[in-house]
Amino acid sequence: MRKKLFFFATAVALAASLSWAVQHQAEPASTKLQITQCALKVSGMSCGGCAEAVQQRLLKLDGVKAATANHKTGEVQVEYDPKKTSPEKIVSAFNEGNSGFKAEWVKPKTKRD
Repeated sequence: MRKKLFFFATAVALAASLSWAVQHQAEPASTKLQITQCALKVSGMSCGGCAEAVQQRLLKLDGVKAATANHKTGEVQVEYDPKKTSPEKIVSAFNEGNSGFKAEWVKPKTKRD
């Protein structure tokens, strides 16, 4: 009798938790985080350590989700949330202070350029 009661109570608890999970689902797909990319040109990077420092500095900025720097080309690919920041804000915040690095936004070329 105890085993039957235990299994019944377990089933009721599982059903209740599933019901709660359905009612409290994560935000709908239509409001998912949007990620946009931009390219930066960063001067002053001369080694892998510099690239890592640039990446870490960018990742501290609000809205920046990912950054990949290449010290050989001086290019940095940045993924960001456009609801929180923009390429202009990223460059401005990055260039504040004296880090030895200077960033510029590489604006995408249009057909008119």
